Amino acid sequence: MKKACLYLLAGIYAPQLSSFASHSDLILPAVFAAIAGIITGRLLPVVCLAAGYLLFLLAADRIIDARIAAPYVGDSIVVEARVAEFPRRNGPTVSFVAQVGANPWVPSTIRVSWFEPGQVVRLGDVWRLELRLRRPRGSSNPGGFDYEGWLFRERIAATAYVVAGQRNLLLRSNELGRVDLLRQAIVDRLVRSDLAPQRSAVLAAITVGARHLLSAGQWERYARTGTSHLMAISGLHVGMVAAAGYVIGLALSLLVSRRACHHRTAVVTALGCALAYATLSGMAIPARRAALMIGIAALANLAGRPLRPLAILAIAAATLAACDPLSTMAPGFKLSFAAVWVLVWLASRRAHRRRFSYLRQLSAMQFALLLGLMPLTVMSFDRVAIAAPLVNLLAVPVFAAVTVPCALAGVLLDGKLQPAGDGLLWAATAGLELVEVMIGYAAGMPLANTTVASFEGWSRLWLLIPVAWVVLPPGWPCRACAWLAAAAIIAWLPARPESGCAAISVLDVGQGLSAVVETSESVLLYDTGPSYRGGGNAAESTVLPFLASRGIRALDQVVVSHSDLDHAGGLETILSAMPVTMVLAGEPLGTTVAERKCVAGDAWVSGDVRFEFLHPPAAAGLAGNDASCVLQVSAGQHAVLLPGDIERKSEQTLLRNGALRPVTAVIAPHHGSATSSSPGFVAALQPALLVVPAGFGNRWGLPDSEVVTRWQARGARVESTADSGAIQFTVCQHESIGPVTSQRDNQRRIWHE
Repeated sequence: MKKACLYLLAGIYAPQLSSFASHSDLILPAVFAAIAGIITGRLLPVVCLAAGYLLFLLAADRIIDARIAAPYVGDSIVVEARVAEFPRRNGPTVSFVAQVGANPWVPSTIRVSWFEPGQVVRLGDVWRLELRLRRPRGSSNPGGFDYEGWLFRERIAATAYVVAGQRNLLLRSNELGRVDLLRQAIVDRLVRSDLAPQRSAVLAAITVGARHLLSAGQWERYARTGTSHLMAISGLHVGMVAAAGYVIGLALSLLVSRRACHHRTAVVTALGCALAYATLSGMAIPARRAALMIGIAALANLAGRPLRPLAILAIAAATLAACDPLSTMAPGFKLSFAAVWVLVWLASRRAHRRRFSYLRQLSAMQFALLLGLMPLTVMSFDRVAIAAPLVNLLAVPVFAAVTVPCALAGVLLDGKLQPAGDGLLWAATAGLELVEVMIGYAAGMPLANTTVASFEGWSRLWLLIPVAWVVLPPGWPCRACAWLAAAAIIAWLPARPESGCAAISVLDVGQGLSAVVETSESVLLYDTGPSYRGGGNAAESTVLPFLASRGIRALDQVVVSHSDLDHAGGLETILSAMPVTMVLAGEPLGTTVAERKCVAGDAWVSGDVRFEFLHPPAAAGLAGNDASCVLQVSAGQHAVLLPGDIERKSEQTLLRNGALRPVTAVIAPHHGSATSSSPGFVAALQPALLVVPAGFGNRWGLPDSEVVTRWQARGARVESTADSGAIQFTVCQHESIGPVTSQRDNQRRIWHE
């Protein structure tokens, strides 16, 4: 049974790890393999693998086919939409998942962003909205969050933003089922209570799974200390409710009848309580996993055929994956089942011991979770919370004994019993404050949270070595190597370019620009990407994750070509996140650190690579696009030009001054606009590669088709971040240009466009 479940899971994960399209020719062999296995009855692995493969592809095809059709992208369409999940506010913007009524042009499930809505948006509201629709697409960068993958697994077939105007009107409120009405009522009660907003946000998360009130700062503290799992309704919460249900069922059975099978009654009551609470919590993956495992164990017990814990775990994983193949994409699926496996394995290994220390068992459990989950946490989040064992050693018992039971009892006691419920909520808050003190102390410790550089390809096998401490029995010689491997993983850094080489990474930041130039001795950031009207910027969502994936924790130079927000919008975020030696800019930026103006003729050398500003002249007095810093990076005779947003006027100045020569690669000026890339400018450069930093489906239609044709006529290969994602290449003294890699090609999956 366990092997069949594992084969099924392997089949489901196979298409997630490949770049084959869902309509690939591999579907037909999978169907034949499954049929052959069923007929012969001897090919269980093949049947399970093929079944898993087909289950995922069928689910994927349904989502891909439901996506918005290309002719309606960019259109403004008035629809009737119901808010299907708790709306989340980020600054002035409210975002939510909406269910759209019957409409031939709009998919049934979309994600909506609304900048400064006129009134509060609530779960269950039905609105008439004017929406501008987009494909479910996101940026694609090394180390970045796979937004397209998230939209895919959430079954969101289009994104949209609300067009401000008189057409937007609230039609009905509280159009909810009974469960969601109860969830909303509990959240409303917590918000109206005398509790501090941050405390009520946590209580809403641990009682009904409503995490929309948690701030970004709270999430960061929990992530840094490895306590994010406390905010998810998981086995801890559901198991406690099931245990309480068992005790209540046993007590009621003893009171009603002494001849009844009290154990069976208690088991059924426990199962009913677990399912009810998992449903109330929103049926997130950890809650589903816990309820499913309790259900399997309960049914086996009632049937008189108890199952071993690992068998229950395997059946639960296969059942959940088969019923919802897309759920296997979520980090919560992998982490939840892996954590239970670690605990079950550890318990089975120590079951034979007669004497044990409770504190020692808890400590061993926390360190086993740290090492056992390290491969998944590094691959999913590029971080390791070193302080997690210590914090969880104290936080989990407080949560289990005080916070969770008091919070659950407190929200259930309402009406005439509300004073008692409020008292329990206060007790839950007291326990929570104790946990917050521990988390705050741990978050401030050196190396409490360590960002780990990304592992790619076969190097990911090194991540499996720390698991040896969990798997191998105590006393084995190689077991201690797990700790050395963990330290090596944390300290590992990707190789820097060789001396005389410059590695260029033009990031996919939408309609903006950010490029990273690495040499053997330094790192330069050219522009920081845009800031967004609704809050946030590309520096926090794209640039910093990329730098972390490369193990870059400080910058030698930050060059901001000019002050437009699509180039300078993330500067303050960069400066607050890491040390920066020098800031150079084409226009005054008013930053909190000293900055210098970039001036034509200024130059320096790093790692045998020469950096030189070609524009603007010292006394030019330029402003706006034409004030952009034009930086040339030269490795011997091979060079890369980063011209910012200069337009034809500045291009002519560079031509008159004789500053231009043929180069290897160019970042297209002004995102490929027709206001730049004049014929003389293109003829003087004659690059082998042109990289256009542009946003997908941008309203200006960039890059301009005539501009692209002009560069191609001079022999340039044209790549756009809008189509290719982040684009990376290397220039060296001894060779013209290294392989040009596209992130969308490197990491293509069936859910990517």
